[in-house]
Amino acid sequence: MNIKMQEIYINIDDSGKLTSNELISVYGGIVFTSKKEKDKFITQYKSIINNIKCNYCKHSENCDKSCPEIKNTNIKASDKRRIMNYLKKYYVIGLIIQNNKIYSYIMSNKAARGRFTDYALRRLIKETICEFINSNKINPHNPIRLTINIDEQSTKSNGYYNLHDGLLEELKYGITNYNYEMKIKPIIYSKLEIIITYQDSRKSYVVQAADLLVGTIRRKTLESIENNKKIKDEICKTVDFSIILP
Repeated sequence: MNIKMQEIYINIDDSGKLTSNELISVYGGIVFTSKKEKDKFITQYKSIINNIKCNYCKHSENCDKSCPEIKNTNIKASDKRRIMNYLKKYYVIGLIIQNNKIYSYIMSNKAARGRFTDYALRRLIKETICEFINSNKINPHNPIRLTINIDEQSTKSNGYYNLHDGLLEELKYGITNYNYEMKIKPIIYSKLEIIITYQDSRKSYVVQAADLLVGTIRRKTLESIENNKKIKDEICKTVDFSIILP
């Protein structure tokens, strides 16, 4: 008996870097559990973008088809609200790293910062999948194909160490913590296929959408800090699932 392959698509972008010069670094993403859901999102998101993109183009009267990419940094508030209202129809996730609370030995070492960034991203992905397992959207005993799409520009600046193998070990085989002589159990017990793609945001609507999402998460987080509000309380108004580190 052939069991149908389950699919998870996680589309991620970041805002800010793990550096003492910035207060926070943020990840945000949109998650789909089927190709049909992903394709539906892209079709409708593309329609929204096509409807507004001429407002951002200096060649709008004599169009040469070289439209600028709609990004978090150049979009009007009204258009961003429209897009965010659409994104909320899907499962969206967020990760906030409070840079000033990270150990100084990590912040002062480039390799250590890279490993922590990898850890943070793996944790976001793992706990998102746990949420889907707990809500019975995913069966951990049936085959799973996990596709992760990341903005290639983010990859160049963060230099992820070995995200594929780290995720495979953590999700499928479990991790042994030799310092505490304990093993963290895996969460997937069947075949697991992991595909990681690094995409040009100009050509990827899912990464463009993640850029707008992560910009919103960053703004709300900084506003919460400035106004002395709990970050989690404010972020939960925007995302379905979030993690705050450390």
